Amino acid sequence: MAEQFMLHTCWRADEAAQTINTEAVSPSRAVFLATHATLRLRRSQLTGGTRDDAKNLERAAEIVDENVVLSDFLTRQSDTGALLMPVVGGSGTGKSHLIRWVREKVKDTPRRKVIYLEKGKTSLKAVIVELLADLESHKAAELRRAIDQLSSSVEPDALARRLINSIEEELSATTQDGISGPTRVLRGPRGVAVLLQDPHVRGYMLEPTRFIPQLAYQLLHDRRDGERQRPERFTRQDLPLEFAEIKQVAGMTANVLKMLSTTPAMQEAAVELLNQCLEDAVKRVFNMGSGSLVSAMEEVRKEYARQGREIILLIEDFALIQGVQRELLDAMIEPARREGVDVLARIRTLLAVTTGYFQSLPETVLTRLHATVGYVYDLDAPFDAAGQGGDYMASFVARYLNAARLGADALHMVSQGVEVPNNCDSCPFQTECHAAFGVSDEGFGLYPFNRSALTRAVHSTAPAEAPYQFVPRAVLGSVVHKVLVQDAKAIREGIFPHRGFSERFRRAKIDVPLDSALLDEVESTYPTEVDRYRTFLEFWGDAESPFDGEPGVRLAFGLAASEASPNPRPRTPDRPKVSTERDRTPRSDHPPLPAQLRNSLQEIEEWATTEGKAMPNTALKLRAIAADAVVYRYSWADPLMDSRTKEALKLIWGGNTGAVYIRGARGGLKVDPDSAPIQFAKSGRNAQFFKSVLLMKEGHPPNSVEAVYRLAELAESKAPNLTKAIHDKQEITDPDLVLGLRASLIGAALAGRARPGMPEAELVDVVLHDGEGWARADFATRVPPWNETLTGHLSNRQPLVTQIRNAVGISQGDRGKVRMIDAARLLPLLDEAVREWEWEVGDRTVPSWISPAVKGFLLLPRLVDDQLEALRDLLAALRRRVARGTLNKGVVPAVFDVMDEARQHGLPLSSVQSQRLKTLGAEVEGVDWHAITELEDDLARLAGPTGADQGKKTLAALTVAGRERDPALPTIRNFLEASDTWLDEVLESAKRRSGGHETETSDNLQSVVREWAEIARSEELADE
Repeated sequence: MAEQFMLHTCWRADEAAQTINTEAVSPSRAVFLATHATLRLRRSQLTGGTRDDAKNLERAAEIVDENVVLSDFLTRQSDTGALLMPVVGGSGTGKSHLIRWVREKVKDTPRRKVIYLEKGKTSLKAVIVELLADLESHKAAELRRAIDQLSSSVEPDALARRLINSIEEELSATTQDGISGPTRVLRGPRGVAVLLQDPHVRGYMLEPTRFIPQLAYQLLHDRRDGERQRPERFTRQDLPLEFAEIKQVAGMTANVLKMLSTTPAMQEAAVELLNQCLEDAVKRVFNMGSGSLVSAMEEVRKEYARQGREIILLIEDFALIQGVQRELLDAMIEPARREGVDVLARIRTLLAVTTGYFQSLPETVLTRLHATVGYVYDLDAPFDAAGQGGDYMASFVARYLNAARLGADALHMVSQGVEVPNNCDSCPFQTECHAAFGVSDEGFGLYPFNRSALTRAVHSTAPAEAPYQFVPRAVLGSVVHKVLVQDAKAIREGIFPHRGFSERFRRAKIDVPLDSALLDEVESTYPTEVDRYRTFLEFWGDAESPFDGEPGVRLAFGLAASEASPNPRPRTPDRPKVSTERDRTPRSDHPPLPAQLRNSLQEIEEWATTEGKAMPNTALKLRAIAADAVVYRYSWADPLMDSRTKEALKLIWGGNTGAVYIRGARGGLKVDPDSAPIQFAKSGRNAQFFKSVLLMKEGHPPNSVEAVYRLAELAESKAPNLTKAIHDKQEITDPDLVLGLRASLIGAALAGRARPGMPEAELVDVVLHDGEGWARADFATRVPPWNETLTGHLSNRQPLVTQIRNAVGISQGDRGKVRMIDAARLLPLLDEAVREWEWEVGDRTVPSWISPAVKGFLLLPRLVDDQLEALRDLLAALRRRVARGTLNKGVVPAVFDVMDEARQHGLPLSSVQSQRLKTLGAEVEGVDWHAITELEDDLARLAGPTGADQGKKTLAALTVAGRERDPALPTIRNFLEASDTWLDEVLESAKRRSGGHETETSDNLQSVVREWAEIARSEELADE
């Protein structure tokens, strides 16, 4: 039998939809009587006869029911013979229900005539017909004829156009007499009336969804099932303050719109003026003369006075009786006695009216009401924290549940006066069902609710500003109807409560959430259905487990049996704050927790158990604890790099850096959750973890030892993330270091210290060298841009190399130099760096520690080309004056011999020339002129086969251009050029002196020159 109870529904969804139809204008009598539950009302005193008094009713503490209202209504005597008793309340609070219940209790008798205006029959024709049903006078016939004629001959859209014209006429007829203040300008033909004269405004106000077209429709038609709530009157939303054609309106219209749009007080005054003119406008359209209804009602009352009958006027929704409200009010409060004699039938009026509409009643009516009754019956009677109304809600809802189980057909078969049967009496699962879900005081089962689930669902659908408000229509439509109709299939399929239920019924702030300790248990026990079991325990368990009837509720919904202890957990009766079992008072051997720590623990609890964000003060502490745990256990030897100071690490990996993300937490940190290395979901498990680590941080024992192991595991597992964070922040990721190493290599190549193809060990020494003492001896052989780029690099090389060293090595002491290099990391990066000897970075950003040292590196190919061209020019200059293999040991003495011979023969040799040649000769005398041959050979290799690999040619070009040359090469060139120039002058002079013939001087000179040439030739042969 128990197994059959599982996933059972004792109602049909279609029957429930028909029985609990909140869209029905008026439910059937059978359903109405079967579902009627006691109403809760207060007597609210009207302290005066003004609208301000109506807005400030004094609500009595005492709650009364509908029987009190009925007795008071039928027995209270009025001195004037006209009793007006309003029933006020918000939409859906049960005002119309009360009026109908009174109608069911009060019948026509020879002494009493009941006139009942249903809210479903509020067309003007229906209202007039009902009010004048028994009157056969000429005035009544004329009034009916006028209403019938227009109602049968005009369509709603045509009536809407007539209405807007009529309202404009009524507005134009208003005057400013007796009106003071700025709102007086709204009256008369140049005020609000201007708006209704403008075609663009008229088009806006005649749109189907606006008030005037809706009013036109309801004046002609009674309300039907499924039709949405009808508007009562103009509101501020009906003012044409913004619409598509607003810029096309006339100038006068624009001025009025501007005045309204900038002044809220003007808007309120305009709406009030429109509503004041509304009734007269309706009567004008329907050709109802002023006072015609009052006159007709007077005849009705005279007729019933003649019959000796009292009129009972019951109005389900007075605000919907458009067009005759003011006259009907006048007729209702018209005294029956005149000059001490009853000339009109006494009248008792019980009318339902929304609180807002009641506050706008004419003050003549409010004054009369204050003088006669002095109070209204108010259905806005919410429960409170002390009395949440669980029994009342259960009684109210259980009647509808029973009606849904019986079905509309069965209800209609119940004879009048016979008590509605309880469907549970014939149910085979009654015993286990009632034990699990409970019953109302009348014995009706609450399945599929229990008291907790019902109360929480009601709180969920109540207005946010009044969470204890019990609004019958909202409860029936949003709670009972939706669960019985929409969720019946889910119950039978074993997936209830599902996500749709939890999204539909958000936990109200006044209801305690599932505490984090129990939530942790749910997460670990039902990892794939956390939301379902959490909703189940929050609603049906009132956020507790175990709870009364839990095994049966679990069975009915197909939920897994609980593995928890059968003993209920301790709880505070009123539970003013969220608490957990694990946060109970510390043992006597532990000191009490400080207030600040308790507050932090509470913040964690609220973060885990509420929908909004939380932990504004605690999140930073928790992020810091998690981040610090990784730092404390971090090994700077894997990978090997220099450790950072605490201050530096706070900027890289701290509570405010984005290293830790706690979902749903506040605390001033804006971070992309996908980029945070450490992420904590919003969960009970994490809440328990946070509490434990916070307790440990403050020197208290943790809630669970598991937190210690989890923190250690976290610290170990996130070490690679800390490494990445350090690398990212310090810009020393592998790609960054490859760039840095390449920058160091290129700089060294410019300094003549590195070249492609160097052995690995030499490359390591070069890239880690800070460049101190790296001045090029062959500075004079370099083109200026080469020297400028090199100078700029060397001035910034030390920070570059220091960053590389710190990234791949460790130092001794806080300020010591790097003593150990992590070759396992450095060598692969260096291998990557030497694959390219050009500075091509593309779109990537160059790290800040590299940028200063690479200025001009983008022009490296051009520098190499220019340098090679300069070297070729230097070689050409040398080879024009000295053959390959010529050594300096014969050249310099030969030049000096020619100088001596020239002096002896008086040939040209100035002291300046002599001194310069001697100086240059002295500089090159000890130089090894093989440097010229070496340069020539290097350049010759560059001019290899045309089909050679371009990459290899580029590397070779850099090698040749960057190789350090003998710094004396420019001096050799200068010596040879100076010697050659002087010798040319000497020979020319000797030739002129001899007149073109060989002389002894010339012969001697030519002999020395020949000797020079011979020396050069013999040295070249020896070299070969």
